[in-house]
Amino acid sequence: MTMSNSPSVVHQAQSAEVVTLVRKWLAESTAIPADVSAERLAGVLKDPNGLDFTVGFVDGVMRPQDLMVAGYNLQAVAKKAPGFLPGYLRGAIGLGGVLGPVLPWVVIPAARKVLRQMVGHLVVDATPDKLGPAIASLRASGNRLNINLLGEAVLGEKEAMRRLEGTRELLARPDVDYVSIKVSSIASQLSMWSFDEAVTRVVERLTPLYELAAASAVPKFINLDMEEYRDLDLTIAVF
Repeated sequence: MTMSNSPSVVHQAQSAEVVTLVRKWLAESTAIPADVSAERLAGVLKDPNGLDFTVGFVDGVMRPQDLMVAGYNLQAVAKKAPGFLPGYLRGAIGLGGVLGPVLPWVVIPAARKVLRQMVGHLVVDATPDKLGPAIASLRASGNRLNINLLGEAVLGEKEAMRRLEGTRELLARPDVDYVSIKVSSIASQLSMWSFDEAVTRVVERLTPLYELAAASAVPKFINLDMEEYRDLDLTIAVF
């Protein structure tokens, strides 16, 4: 008579395999040269002002078509330049903040070029004529992309519907198979005092996205992302 392995024995064996695999990955990673842009971005995001600076730069300086608007936004965001950045970059950002509103046609293109060098492997232009080539280039090396529209916190229904439609357009693309979206970005003024009503609103807006993903010829995945821990209960209930 033989006894099958108990769950605890199987679990220990699986844990040992995981530890061995992780150690193998860590050993192999030491032979891979570090990407300077990735290291710089990681340092920026560790800084207390790093996330505000990066999002403010992308939304306020990269996105506007009006260079004067971008110039004034650069003036505001330059005050949050992370201390991790090399002195010459902080100096350039500070100078750009001063000259941005005065010479935006000179300063803004240079500032955008610097940011593209830092986050070009993570942030791409979502306009149709530029998004396609960017996706093709990133996927050429075998990467799978999780695409998430960047933007400020949603305050009104107009912006919420714009963000929802933008994600729907991404999901409808044949070269996109994975998107992330936050429940707080597709419905404005969500109140935890009316939790059930908030869940119903978000489910009604997300359902067409999931139906679109399910009907696609190629399997597509929708990740419900969270901006803050307070969104956890709402996101779980919606899911």
